[in-house]
Amino acid sequence: MNFKQVEAFRAVMLSGSMTAAAEHLHTSQPNISRLIAQLERSSGFKLFERIGGRLLPTDEGAALFADVERAFIGLQSLESSARNIRRGGTGRLRIGAVPSLTLTVLPRVIQRFRQQNPDVAISIHTNDSPTVGHWAASQFCDLGLASYVGEAMPGVETQVICDVPGVCVFPIGHRLGALSAVKPEDLKGEEFISLSQNDGSRKRIDRCFPDDRLYRKMNLETHHAATVCSLVGLGLGVSIVSPLVAAEYRHVGIETRPFLPEIRFTTYLLLPADRPQSLLTQRFGQLIHEMMTTAAGALG
Repeated sequence: MNFKQVEAFRAVMLSGSMTAAAEHLHTSQPNISRLIAQLERSSGFKLFERIGGRLLPTDEGAALFADVERAFIGLQSLESSARNIRRGGTGRLRIGAVPSLTLTVLPRVIQRFRQQNPDVAISIHTNDSPTVGHWAASQFCDLGLASYVGEAMPGVETQVICDVPGVCVFPIGHRLGALSAVKPEDLKGEEFISLSQNDGSRKRIDRCFPDDRLYRKMNLETHHAATVCSLVGLGLGVSIVSPLVAAEYRHVGIETRPFLPEIRFTTYLLLPADRPQSLLTQRFGQLIHEMMTTAAGALG
């Protein structure tokens, strides 16, 4: 007994004739007859009788058909399950991300993602880049979004999804607004709001100021670039941040200018190295790459 024989038997039962069954299965009537004969030999009993020109199932055939229908219902359920998984993934997505993303572009990405995948449960976990990398490596999160990667991040595959030059942020009406670009020497004597000491972006910025006695005053620092922008808007100092973050916080009263030499602000997608990507992870990774590329392009 094989699937083709059972499929032919079911088609005859549902259509009432060998000819109609052949049309339904896109085959010939002799082929249907041959498959039915094979099924009768393997089962050991007749499935149909021809009475008065009509093809009628035997009692044994009717009993077998009841079991066949239960099997096909189970098969249809599997097909439906496969369609649902293909359309919506497995149903849960865990995202680890740095604050500069969770407080800016990430909510809009999730909004778009939920529109396309309305039944997916999403959990967001926020911390610094090393912790996000650990979450991805340990598979606590399905993917991570980090602003820098250290020299060694085992168990993680990294992909650059956005790379933009930093901007100097300052309050509206500040003297720096008269410049087309800001250089380190232009910040001499300015109160500079820094990111925390263990932040990779902080280290890149500090390298542009080898002797801060000649440049910045540094009495304020915070973990979040979003907080930096809010403090700048209140007139408490100036800083250097990603233009994507600055664009989200223009409403707090800040202006921006390019900073030279360029300090790159990079966003990395982190994936577990020894785990296949789920459909949801692939879709989300592609979407955030597209949306961040669009946002960076809009900055000119």
